[in-house]
Amino acid sequence: MPEPEPVDLLDVIAFIRVVETGSIANAAARLGIVKSIVSRRVSRLEAVLGAQLLTRTPRGTRLTDIGREYHAHAAAGLSQLESAQEVVSKSTSEISGQLRIQVPAAFGEFLLAPLLAEFALLYPLIQFDVRFTDRQVDMVAEAYDLAIWPGAVPDSILITRKFAKVRWAVVASPAYLDARGRPAIPADLAAHDTILYALDPGRWRFQGREGWEHVRMNSRFCTDNGQMLLAAARAGLGVVLVPMFMVEGLLERGELEAVLPDFPHEGGDLQIFMPPARAGIARVRALVNFLYEKFDREI
Repeated sequence: MPEPEPVDLLDVIAFIRVVETGSIANAAARLGIVKSIVSRRVSRLEAVLGAQLLTRTPRGTRLTDIGREYHAHAAAGLSQLESAQEVVSKSTSEISGQLRIQVPAAFGEFLLAPLLAEFALLYPLIQFDVRFTDRQVDMVAEAYDLAIWPGAVPDSILITRKFAKVRWAVVASPAYLDARGRPAIPADLAAHDTILYALDPGRWRFQGREGWEHVRMNSRFCTDNGQMLLAAARAGLGVVLVPMFMVEGLLERGELEAVLPDFPHEGGDLQIFMPPARAGIARVRALVNFLYEKFDREI
């Protein structure tokens, strides 16, 4: 039986870059070659494999089902090759390559933007692709190296590392509380309007006098943007649950008021998520270590 035709590694890399960048044109720009070569390489890979990996559309490309499965394995293999190459690097200045990072918008804007900029100055050979998005991404299919997220992410294959304890606060505008009353116990919140973060299931958990208490919230306003959460709260649309670092200044100035300060809320701590194939790469390890050094405290 004849051996199958070998796959050209450059064809595989072209395919992976198309998936990462979303189009053949973007992949060509990233690789520094013309679009026709990228297209030809992907077509040749599909011919060797005997399967269609991508569906081409006027707006870009998307993976077929078999393409998604092949990409997961191919991207992991390429990561292993990159990791092996970086083993020979002996100094910090030699750490190079691209870091693709996903961060929730509010945490990115309030906390991580200056730190990521500082890290970029320390490692001048790393290229950064940082996305501030509150959408939980498919890290393998979308080729992310690392994500930072409060709480758990429903993907068992990801490596998880908690790196910061987050303080959470329930707040509202004084005008809203004057009009609707100030809750005395967590159960009182059920009668109030709530401003919810889009991924919040609306079931808040408080440490009460006799243990944990659960309250099902009545959502009046829902958004996936941290600044919109604060704007809605300041406008008097209801109570909102947010990380304390977002509202410390507003509380000090009296623009917002703490609700149930004697009943701590169980919020999610900041965690790092990595696909297993990315965790061993030197530039990923360097960023993880950097974040651990910066967040050795409660925030």
